[in-house]
Amino acid sequence: MVSRYLFRYFVLVFWLNTIICGQKHLRAIRDIKYLGISNNRMVIAYRGSGRVYIMEHGSLREFGDTNWMQQDRKYGNNDCWYAEFPLIPFPAKIRIVGDTRPYTGRNTLRKPAVESWTYVNIGAGGQIVHQNINNNNRLEL
Repeated sequence: MVSRYLFRYFVLVFWLNTIICGQKHLRAIRDIKYLGISNNRMVIAYRGSGRVYIMEHGSLREFGDTNWMQQDRKYGNNDCWYAEFPLIPFPAKIRIVGDTRPYTGRNTLRKPAVESWTYVNIGAGGQIVHQNINNNNRLEL
């Protein structure tokens, strides 16, 4: 009898954890972070529904040759998405901006008035000199 309730409790906790914490894609773009260079690509991690782009290099397009499972194997499953961009000339100061994709359905997501962004000062070797993460902390409806 106790084991049945214990099992139901664990199923409920797992289900709530998946809904509240584990859905990296059902919120506005946030937690944008430049990770560095890997395989001649700039790697950026972020959470949320949508994509990121580099403001100073608007024509730079994200590589689309790897899926999320391959990226999780390469960079680790940190409950986030990864964007891989071509290299730019270093040293550089860039601003990485989120572009939230609105969603209508069971969990409606509106595009925020102000997107999250990150300023990054990148050294000559592609390493992070300074990074300032600015999240949109407004309540999502």
